[in-house]
Order: sequence, then C-alpha cells, then structure tokens
Amino acid sequence: MPLDRSGVVPGRVRLRAVRIPSRNPHRPPLVGLTGGPGQAGVPFASTYEFLLPTAGRDLVLLDQRGTGASGLLRCPSLERDITTGIQTAVGRCGRRLGARRSFYTSADSADDIEALRVRLGVPQIALYAVSYGTRVAVEYARRYPQRVERMILDSAIGPDAPDPLGRDTLEAVGRVVTTVCRIGCGGADEHPVSDLARLVPRLRRAPIRRVVRRGSRRTTVRVGADDLLGLLVSSDQDPELMRRIPPAVRAALGHNNGPLVRLKLSLVGLDQPGDRISEFSPAVYVATTCEESTLAWDPAASTRTRRLQARAALAGMPTSAFAPFDRTAGLNFGLLPLCGAWPARERVVAPPPPLPTSVATLVLAGDLDLRTPLENARRLARALAGRVVVEHGVGHQVLGADFNGCGAPAIEAFLAKRPLPTCRRDATIGVSSGSARARVRSAAVLLGDAVADRANRLRR
Repeated sequence: MPLDRSGVVPGRVRLRAVRIPSRNPHRPPLVGLTGGPGQAGVPFASTYEFLLPTAGRDLVLLDQRGTGASGLLRCPSLERDITTGIQTAVGRCGRRLGARRSFYTSADSADDIEALRVRLGVPQIALYAVSYGTRVAVEYARRYPQRVERMILDSAIGPDAPDPLGRDTLEAVGRVVTTVCRIGCGGADEHPVSDLARLVPRLRRAPIRRVVRRGSRRTTVRVGADDLLGLLVSSDQDPELMRRIPPAVRAALGHNNGPLVRLKLSLVGLDQPGDRISEFSPAVYVATTCEESTLAWDPAASTRTRRLQARAALAGMPTSAFAPFDRTAGLNFGLLPLCGAWPARERVVAPPPPLPTSVATLVLAGDLDLRTPLENARRLARALAGRVVVEHGVGHQVLGADFNGCGAPAIEAFLAKRPLPTCRRDATIGVSSGSARARVRSAAVLLGDAVADRANRLRR
C-alpha cells in the first residue's frame, strides 16, 4: 500500500494478512480487527478459529499498518520501561517519525481493508472487532457501507471517544462501582461511591507511601488519587479484584492503608512493558491516538500552551463530570500526558462520512467496563441502528469472560443470521467453563488484555 494515498509523502507499506479457510464457506469472509491501536493481528489468528465451525465463513486476520509484519513502526523511546518523562519520550518519537507519523490513522487502515477485500476477490466482508479495532471497523463502514455484510463490535469505542479529558471513563466510575457492589464488596456495599469521593482529595493532598520488601529488595509503593483510578480501570477485567477495592478504600478512610498497598503491589507486574514489539507497537499506539483524536487544546500550540488550554477547558466543566474523582484526574488520565508534547499535526484530514445505519451491527458490552464504558456502546449502537447485548458482571472484552453465556451465543447467532438468544440478567462472578468458552477466553486474553493495560500505562 502507499504510505500516503495522496502521493505527497513517499513510501509504501507491505501488508501481511492470513486467510483461514472454513470447511463450508457460504457467507462473506470474517475479518478480525484487534485492539490497541498498535496490536498486530496475524500472531493471534488461531485464537479466532472457534468461530469457524458455525460461521460458514473464511477467517481473515490482518497486521494493520505499522504493526507486526506490516511495516512495523518503532520508537525506541517508548519501548523501554517509562516511569517518568512520558511527554519527553512521546515528543522524541514524533520527531523521529517525521512526516510518516500522520499516516497511521483509522481512516488509513480502513482504506487498507478495502484493498484487502479487493485482493480477496469478494463483494462483501463481515467484521469482528475488539476495543480499538471497533473504531477501524466503524471507519470502514463509514467509507464502504455497501461492502460490509455485517459487523460485530466488542467493547466498542463510542462515536465521540476517547474523550481528551477522560470523562467517558470518569463518568462511568460511580455506576460501575455501584454495580459491582450489588454483587458484594466485603462489607463496603452501602456507600462505595461516597467513600471514593472522600478518599480522593485526601490522596491528592498526601499520597500513601510505604516501603515494602519484595524478595531481597526494598521498594517504595505509592498510592495516590490517580493510582486509585488506575486500580479501578485495571480491575475492569477482573471483577473479583474490583470487589476488593471498595473495602480497601473504606479501610484507608480509617487510616489502615495496608489493603490499598497490597492491591497496588498485586498489579506491579503490569508496570513493566512485557509486550513483544512484534505483537504491539507503542509507536503506532501514540501516532494513531495523537493524530486522530479530538483534543481539548490546539495541536499547533506549544506544550505549555496546550496544558493551559486543557486546564481552561477543565475549569469550565462541572465537578460532577469527574465525580467521584476530580478535575486533576481528567488532566492526568486524559490525553494530555500522552499527546501534550506530540508534534503539531501536518496533515489535513477531511471530515469522515456519516455513520451508516444500513449495516447490520451487533454491539457487545460489559456493564463493568471502564475502558470503553457501556454508555459509549449504547450511543454507538443508537447511531448505527444496531443491537446491543450487555453482559452483566463483566468488564472490558465481553468474550474475555462471558460468564453468563451471552456473548459467544449472540455472535454465533448473528453471524448465522438467526434471532439472538435471550441474555441472562442475573450477573455472577466466576470462571467460564467448557471447551468453547475456554477458546473464547484464550482469544480475548491475547487480543486485548495486555494491550489495554499497556495503553493505560502510556496514558498515565
């Protein structure tokens, strides 16, 4: 593919895709789109094979441009453990990429998918997308609606997301914590949201610091208000972990900080890069996010001015938009830490076509999802005139848990053009069982958990 389809910036990208044939293909092939942005697709092709027996479709996986074997985009400044100086590392990455940085957007990937469809020699394709992949799927449907037979969006990004000040996540915290505590939060069920609202300003003034021993080493564990938010977001794929946070908050209000410190320690492993560069490109994650996201500042302004503009935008918003957290959480958890020092945009992109309402669409959402909240899924489904299946007691990536057996049966029925089964509403928290569910779990773990956590670390 040309790097720049207008021809102004030279260069080409060689795209890698794999096609897994079905035994009896009689419907358009299913193209799987992974998360990130920045995650490759081909390394995880086998994890999608659970769809083949019932879908009657060939399965196609693609390394989107800049990932895997499709012209892997690299920035060494982002590929090491970054504990401080994220803006410096991001700014250095943008300057290193130069003019190339503008051509890794969802629109560019959508045009690549159309070229792939032509190469496959089929009049239509179906799309199955997870997390960020849902943005690419929707962008393709905007541009080529007549080429989409149907699409499935698991943990969908909303039509106006991500919010540059993190409000989509922050506004969902109260609902999600209340929901998980209906299942039980170890004695902290009654006022979990007001407990958070009381603890956040205390942690903002004086973060918890404790020296602990890990093996032969001593390390200082810090738990501030933003760390508490990070704990909540990181736990949205582990409801049992999420249920432990409100009791830890209640304990901290009583000056017992041990439970919060232990929770932070349980996630320390997530603070290490860990991801193989062949499977996840931080450079693509940053380039895509900073080039195509709506920002709360002028991307042509200086870094200092951008911060002032973001603060001014925050000051004009009600505190309820961030409760039970605060405006500082919007500043620190939004896009400013990631994109505040990204070089000025050089590419002028035309507004996207309107969202199509003619494409059969199924949206899967977990009611405990804080990364792509349920509110986003419902807004997107309304805009697309699609159906929503809500998995209760589940967070980000419905197929990653599917405890109540809603996601996988809905997908199978939707792909086969059968009526959707009724989804159980009595949420439970446990472990899915059965070989089919195990394959689903394997697929979802590989296709998003690590990427979502890595993305949250970069944002923070």
